[in-house]
Amino acid sequence: MTVREPAQLVLANLGWHLGTGASEIHVYFDDPDDMAVPMTAPLAEVRAIRCDPAHWAEVAPSGKRPPTHRRRQGLNANHALARCEVDWLIHLDADEFLVQSRPLGAEMAAVRDLECELYFPVAERVFHADTPAQTIFDGAFRLCTRTMLRRGDGIDNEAVIFGDQNRFFDYGMLGHSAGKCAVPWDGGFRLGIHWAHLGKTRTRAERFRSTSTRLLHFDGLTRLHWLAKLRRYAMYDPAEFNTAAHRQAQVDLAREMADVPGGYERIHADLKEASAAELDRLRAFGLLDDTVFDPAPVLQDVLGQVPDLSVQAFDKALREVMPERTEGLS
Repeated sequence: MTVREPAQLVLANLGWHLGTGASEIHVYFDDPDDMAVPMTAPLAEVRAIRCDPAHWAEVAPSGKRPPTHRRRQGLNANHALARCEVDWLIHLDADEFLVQSRPLGAEMAAVRDLECELYFPVAERVFHADTPAQTIFDGAFRLCTRTMLRRGDGIDNEAVIFGDQNRFFDYGMLGHSAGKCAVPWDGGFRLGIHWAHLGKTRTRAERFRSTSTRLLHFDGLTRLHWLAKLRRYAMYDPAEFNTAAHRQAQVDLAREMADVPGGYERIHADLKEASAAELDRLRAFGLLDDTVFDPAPVLQDVLGQVPDLSVQAFDKALREVMPERTEGLS
């Protein structure tokens, strides 16, 4: 993963995946002076790489740091694929956590014979409107609608389910609906952000949908984190970065509400928080997983401590890590 996030999130991601089966993790620190780099030293399975000018001179075709995070992620993912010592490699973001219902390793061993990528469907955290989050992992999980029946009669499932808010969603997800994938290191694949390609071609690899593992996406660990993410998308040059239509709609809405008193709180409440009735509706469609995600026991076992995962501590650290994206936001 390529990261520029508060240290507690990076450590939580590392600790969770080491504790649930990862034998090697390559972490590319977008800020070469990231304070979290030395914190990874006690974790023998972690390879920490500082993305300094020397790194980009080696990895980037231009010899320079690419302007978009998506391009940096892709280059780093394949840099890791070329030097890893594991059977399978997965590209994740710091706000993504794999949860297994049965051992992923056994599934990987079986799927290896199929010569394809292993795809992890995504579920996205949704806040309970009536219960303010105390930690960055509180809430339930909205499920992706990609697997729902697609109809050719002009009726749009998502428009019926999400109503006027549908333009902000991609198959029921405010972030991405594409999920993530793993590839065997020696399978001749090129690892992308969400899927793999065959060698240097643009041909997508065949995929096997995991039946053991789901990707939990915490798109915006806090309101501040989500707004900072939208600000990042707004700062990109359209010629260099193609923002998805649903994400652009979120960015445009944030711009419209910037000068409205309480505007940011309102759009977060409308899009990221769900009332009891809204949760019931998602549940009735089979689009809600109420399973609690609590990584603390695993982190205690792996790290010997649990980082401060409170909303207040995270937001404080976020302002220190990316002041240019959080200035003026509350």
